[in-house]
Amino acid sequence: MARGRSKKQKRPLSDGTFRPKTAAKKAKRRPRKDRPLKPRTVRVTALLTGLLAPLLIIGLMVLGADPDYSAPCVIAAVVVLVAALGGLMTVRTTGWVLWPGVVLGLALIVLPLEVVRAEVTAHRAVRTDAVVTWAHPERDRRGLVGWKCGIRHADGTPLAHGEYTGSGCSGPSSVGERVVVLADPGNYVPPVGTDYDLAYVDLGAYAVAGAGALWGLLALAAARRTLRESSGR
Repeated sequence: MARGRSKKQKRPLSDGTFRPKTAAKKAKRRPRKDRPLKPRTVRVTALLTGLLAPLLIIGLMVLGADPDYSAPCVIAAVVVLVAALGGLMTVRTTGWVLWPGVVLGLALIVLPLEVVRAEVTAHRAVRTDAVVTWAHPERDRRGLVGWKCGIRHADGTPLAHGEYTGSGCSGPSSVGERVVVLADPGNYVPPVGTDYDLAYVDLGAYAVAGAGALWGLLALAAARRTLRESSGR
């Protein structure tokens, strides 16, 4: 059989009919745009994102003040934050809402951990005699090199969460020296040096509350803007 006959030939059109253009066919296959969310869905998502997310994050970080649970609590808080940011973008798909949400979310993760440890130290910690057992160099958040020391009770018994930085921990020469630390009798927070700054502990609590309130206002403002635009169409 000839090669040209193997191809499927198109039937001729009858008089008065026209073949549709290729562009028109492609236009029909284009996916339709996503429909806007219903007002009820926007309101429910905004309430859950604005109220439940900060409470969960703060609660997880309060539990994470105990070093035994710090790592899993931080991971869970990050997962909640990612889900909450997704909720914000669902409520408000365009505009400036994402970056303020990221900043406030990180504040909700970082601040409660430090505030809870400072509050517990300020109200429950007692001066405790200890002995330095080891010293390792480490960098702090500002990139400066400091020292972290391991400690035990002066009588040789283990001290819960027996690591600290601060007064009396200054390098290898500190090993074997007796130091005084502020330790929580309930072993909820790790011990700290006697030079631990507690001057702004109450301001930290206000900062956590303020970050949570701003997060809620951000979610509600985004929902209000979305509802206003959808009602104006």
